[in-house]
Amino acid sequence: MNYPFSRILLATEHSEFDAGAERLAYAMAKRCNVPLRVVVPLLSNPEYEAEMPEMALRVEQEAGGKIAELRKQAESFGIQLDVHVRRGRDIHTEIVNEARESETDLIVIRRRGKPSFLARMLVGEMVSKVIRDSTCSVLLVPRAAEFWSKRILASVGDTPGASNISRTAGMIASVCDVPLTVLTVASEADSKSVTSARNSNKSNVELASAISGKVTGEIREGKPVEQIIAAAKETAADLVVIGRQRYHLVPFGHQSIMQSIAGNMDVPTLVVAI
Repeated sequence: MNYPFSRILLATEHSEFDAGAERLAYAMAKRCNVPLRVVVPLLSNPEYEAEMPEMALRVEQEAGGKIAELRKQAESFGIQLDVHVRRGRDIHTEIVNEARESETDLIVIRRRGKPSFLARMLVGEMVSKVIRDSTCSVLLVPRAAEFWSKRILASVGDTPGASNISRTAGMIASVCDVPLTVLTVASEADSKSVTSARNSNKSNVELASAISGKVTGEIREGKPVEQIIAAAKETAADLVVIGRQRYHLVPFGHQSIMQSIAGNMDVPTLVVAI
């Protein structure tokens, strides 16, 4: 069974908040035998740099040091990096453009950076914009996260993208040899909603089971965010797989369902492009 992602892009500024994303990207490249491309985005203001060239030089030197450290870390995992530095006024734009130009099918990125006046944001503003604007899947990684080895939890509903979520989760479970729980939440307690959830869960379990031999299904009733978070904790899942709801992405103010799930997890959350 092949891994569902053949072109992985690690987006990192090599800060303390990027440590988890870097660690997981190295592990994925090693475990799944796929090449790892790295983009190091740098904020660039040509006008400012023209007036203060010594500042620009210092930024370039710091970037060179970070790249050297990244290569050294990767060597300890026995892998090599294809590193690209991109300069621009918006970090998220450079990451998205790098992913698009390199035909990446998975971006690995930190969940959030240093808290600011938007401290209530569970997923960082820059990361939210990457998810919003990219066309590929995105793996959000808390800085203390480790590569999954216990259980994968995939949340699916009666939606057109559910089959892609199930197949992706099944492929990861198969390659990594970990059990998979396919979860469907009935947001209403009425018989129609519960029956729909059961039917959806059954079909998606069958899809995943055709790929991986360690698949179970679970039905829950209640608020989706609360039930998905609870299920992840109760099953000891160390990877959660959900679908992207592009029209629900909210970079400011209230968090979307997707952002609320990812932001409340202590484990990586894979947002599948659907």
